[in-house]
Amino acid sequence: MAWTRLELRDRAAPPQAASTTPIGLWTILALAVAIVAIWLSIRAGADAQKPPDATFRAEEHLAAAVVTVRKPGAPEQPCTYQASDSRWHCGAQDFAFVGAYAGLAAGKPMRCLWLHPHAGGAATIVRWPDLSLGDHLEARLRLLDDVGAGQPTRLSIFAAGNALGTLTAVDGRDHADLDVDLPNGRTRGELRIEIAAGDNDWRLACAEVLMTGKRRATGEQTPLDKTLLHTPPARHDQIGRPTQ
Repeated sequence: MAWTRLELRDRAAPPQAASTTPIGLWTILALAVAIVAIWLSIRAGADAQKPPDATFRAEEHLAAAVVTVRKPGAPEQPCTYQASDSRWHCGAQDFAFVGAYAGLAAGKPMRCLWLHPHAGGAATIVRWPDLSLGDHLEARLRLLDDVGAGQPTRLSIFAAGNALGTLTAVDGRDHADLDVDLPNGRTRGELRIEIAAGDNDWRLACAEVLMTGKRRATGEQTPLDKTLLHTPPARHDQIGRPTQ
């Protein structure tokens, strides 16, 4: 009897295992599909909130710029561009250049434009005379890490003859930012940045300037949907029935 009971249990076991295995596989599959759906939803939301790519970055367009130094009461002196290091050299000192920089500024990694001010309150001026202007501009001014307090370093920004703002940093902890829309006007024009400090000792400045979007010219209107231009207005009688 004991052997018979054991044989019955063995014969009953395979159908029971076969009936539970598909349920387990379907559960795992459904869970995997749910996880993928949640991940895709989160990714889509992140992409929707992602800012548009910049159409202009100052450090990437240095070769097309014009760089000068203006001392108080004196005419502007041109700097010299060297393709070998992709920098504008404005003097014999090691710091006297305008070029791309990547390092720590205000405690964080930053890709920016090196703009150490010159002595005597001289202003370093970087111009892009004929630039395709965006409709939005962002700028950040930082002093390199471990820079202590000193004379304020000021960065002024102009676009198409309009003053957009001035950023000021005093030490390596300052986070001066500018985030503005450009007013409608010519789609091309000059972008200019100027930096200066009353005392340039350890004013190791780095600036990020970028534009996004496409600027609309003065008087330009948003294009209308062409289908609306060719759809005649519907007419109705007094009780609301269309007459055409």
